[in-house]
Amino acid sequence: MPYFIIFCLFYNFNLFAKDHSFKDFTEANFFAPIDEDYLKLKAVCRQNYDDKNRKKYFEILFYSNQNHVFDLNKHFRAYELGHQNLKRPFYSFTVRNWFHALAIKTKNVNFISNTSQLTKRRNEIIPEKLFEDILGDGEFTLYFHYLMDNTKSSGNFQVINQEIVRKCFD
Repeated sequence: MPYFIIFCLFYNFNLFAKDHSFKDFTEANFFAPIDEDYLKLKAVCRQNYDDKNRKKYFEILFYSNQNHVFDLNKHFRAYELGHQNLKRPFYSFTVRNWFHALAIKTKNVNFISNTSQLTKRRNEIIPEKLFEDILGDGEFTLYFHYLMDNTKSSGNFQVINQEIVRKCFD
């Protein structure tokens, strides 16, 4: 019986955690700072076209210490069923890890996602203004709540070659 009570309390806590607002999530939790060596991002532009030379999507691949860590995407076409009715272009931010919650802050936008993950690659639809802030400033703060071990981390990421970011989406 005590195990059942503990299970119920743990399960209810996880449900509650999924409903946090950006402010609740970022201010009510302790986030371990991400090591400074990982906060400098190198951007690489990749533009994808279909067989008829029509734009499919453009993306910035962000690398930290030679590891591919994030993508910033502009989609000109929609292939997934859930994206079919989105106004194009639409924008997304991709991470590659298991997260319970992910929040992004720029000078004008606070964004949070509590979406359940089915794969390690998580591609979140983001507001256009968030996309524009990252393009314009090359700086954003990420807050992570890892799914597997309940660790929380945050860091202020900066793009070291911002000119690549601006030129990629022209």
